[in-house]
Amino acid sequence: MEKLLKRTWAEIDLDALEYNYNNIKDFSGGREIIAIVKADAYGHDDKSVSRKLYSLGVRRFAVSNIWEAVKLRKCGLEGEILIFGYTGEDFFEEIRQYDLTQTVGSTEYAKQLSGYAVSNDIRLPVHIKVNTGMNRVGIDTEEELDEILSLGGLDCKAAYTHFSCADSLDSTDGEYTAAQQAKLLKIAKDKGLMLHSQNSAGIAYHGDFAADAARAGIVLYGLSPNYPLEVPFKLKNVMTLKSVVQQIKKIPAGTYISYGRTFCSDREMTVAVVPIGYADGYFRDFSSKGQMLINGSLCPVLGRVCMDQTVVDVTDTDVKTGDEVTVYGGGCKEVGTDYNAALIGTIGYELTCAVSCRVPRVIIEGGKPVDVVRYGDMELKP
Repeated sequence: MEKLLKRTWAEIDLDALEYNYNNIKDFSGGREIIAIVKADAYGHDDKSVSRKLYSLGVRRFAVSNIWEAVKLRKCGLEGEILIFGYTGEDFFEEIRQYDLTQTVGSTEYAKQLSGYAVSNDIRLPVHIKVNTGMNRVGIDTEEELDEILSLGGLDCKAAYTHFSCADSLDSTDGEYTAAQQAKLLKIAKDKGLMLHSQNSAGIAYHGDFAADAARAGIVLYGLSPNYPLEVPFKLKNVMTLKSVVQQIKKIPAGTYISYGRTFCSDREMTVAVVPIGYADGYFRDFSSKGQMLINGSLCPVLGRVCMDQTVVDVTDTDVKTGDEVTVYGGGCKEVGTDYNAALIGTIGYELTCAVSCRVPRVIIEGGKPVDVVRYGDMELKP
């Protein structure tokens, strides 16, 4: 493996991914898993994640848009790649060229896609989205479904819906989710279509719902759909965001740290500069709130998180320049991704998706680094 500039990096543990997939598959009763790898596999590197999952037997993948789908095809990924989002008419040819499966969420759009397919004497695979209460994309009636099924040029393979509150155990939310499932079955059952409705929360909390496949998203990556609500199967964290100690200094009482003078030391302290900031995806919201793990000790963030650097308190920690820092993802609860997300009022999905393109992903397999993924031409060249 090439050498890595140890500034800030994200370790992606494919062994943990395999562990999660196997547990999800078992918990789902062997139901086929559609792997959600949109948004660069929630920031985990879609190419590495998809290849690993394909080696484990996954043959269906889903992404947000055609660019994500084409990228995976160009990386050699086989199997079905479902596009959740809208693809305009200018790119219908790419759907055909790369053998992609397009979501159809209205009769109007289905007719556009059908017209293109018929005029080119081809059949395009589609999944039909049914709106059951999320009220974003999707058809609303069985009549619309039948009309789409009657169109030429479309190979209608599946119908699906998306739950809006399956991650809640509140009784009224449970009733709403059950009503969503019932509407999908009422509209699409007995049409000869594969059905899928369970997202990660649906897999975890609504395993009794009838479907042919389940869409595993955030749980594949070891995070909870609704932290701190417990997931009823074991998971391991796939991403660990890391950095290093860049500089250490002693400061006297009455010393201000970082922008805005929002922190002033009330005693003599030892502080460390960690080269990570909001341009790397470490949110400014962690200012004087987050903690990082250094040599087994939790080190509080002091003052504002900067674009490229953050200062932490290492007064009671045995630390030296170059020591590894766990920013979030593992080691203890306080640096867990879900815990950190809750700390600033967001969700784990957002933290992993926000890890920026300048942060290399170090791919771990068999307990060892096997690849370093950089986005763009970021290699150090002579």
